[in-house]
Amino acid sequence: MTSLTGVTPVLRKLLQCVVGFGLAAGMAPAMAQALGAQADFPAKPVKLIVPAPPGGAGDTSARAIARHMSQTLNQQVIVENKPGAATTIGYKNLANAAPDGYTIGLVPLAGVAIASVTYKDLPDIERDFSAVAGMADAPHMLVVPASLGVKSVKELVELLKSRPGHYHYASQGAGSLSHIESAVFLDGAGVSASHVPYKGSSEAIPGLITGETSMMFDSVSSVLPHVRAGKLVPLATAASNRVPQLPDVPTMAELGYDLKADNAFVLLAPANTPPANLNVLTDAVRQAVANDEVIATLQNSGIVARFTSPEELRPQLAKEFALWPNLAKKLGTASN
Repeated sequence: MTSLTGVTPVLRKLLQCVVGFGLAAGMAPAMAQALGAQADFPAKPVKLIVPAPPGGAGDTSARAIARHMSQTLNQQVIVENKPGAATTIGYKNLANAAPDGYTIGLVPLAGVAIASVTYKDLPDIERDFSAVAGMADAPHMLVVPASLGVKSVKELVELLKSRPGHYHYASQGAGSLSHIESAVFLDGAGVSASHVPYKGSSEAIPGLITGETSMMFDSVSSVLPHVRAGKLVPLATAASNRVPQLPDVPTMAELGYDLKADNAFVLLAPANTPPANLNVLTDAVRQAVANDEVIATLQNSGIVARFTSPEELRPQLAKEFALWPNLAKKLGTASN
């Protein structure tokens, strides 16, 4: 009897533990859901929205990153192009997507910052999105047609001064980063040229090559093939540092112009995306940007792979949205 009396409390305790563990196991999914975590994330393909047409710097970089992310996540990362309205169509589409981690989007920071003063009712970069990671820089370069006979920024300025208002400059569209860069350059040089806006690089470059326009700031990735073919002449980049593909081409800052535009590409998700899912995506981007094949693919296209953590993105977002909208208003490029 003594032994039975002594064992009963032990058995009771064991039973309580077993029941407790069973309840905990049953509650685990609910607790995970409450905390916003999904242990099996991603359990289906992830969509990556690119607010630009295929073939440009954004599309090229997104596809290179997406291929490697697919391997890391063991799920397809599918690029979906949603171009139009200076990237704002894709930007809005991303903000309105379900906040579950299965939709992310590429956002060109400078372009979206400029669009914030051109378009009404845009999503708020801080309120309506969750940061995933910075992935690359796609700097722009000042190029002229080979037929112009200009080999340096100094020679271009002298030519523009010789015939004020006679020459034209192309851009990716009114109020685009390409537009603002030209306005900053012309203002700093004290010269003038007429603006010819196009609907993107693919429409602008043919006219630039034939001499219909005389200069343009465009992404290195877009103009590099034509530079290599001898159809366009690179004069300077708007990047903070010289681009690896063209180490002999100076930056605008080196030439004394107050113009730095690295054109950062970042990945965002809709606001309130579960932090645990964001962490998985961030780590996948980190691995992709460190991959030699991805780095080489981007570099060959004039794009610089550059990982930026969500924490580091916050001050970068603030800086871009303080600079470009004010500059667009000052130079009158926001809507003309």
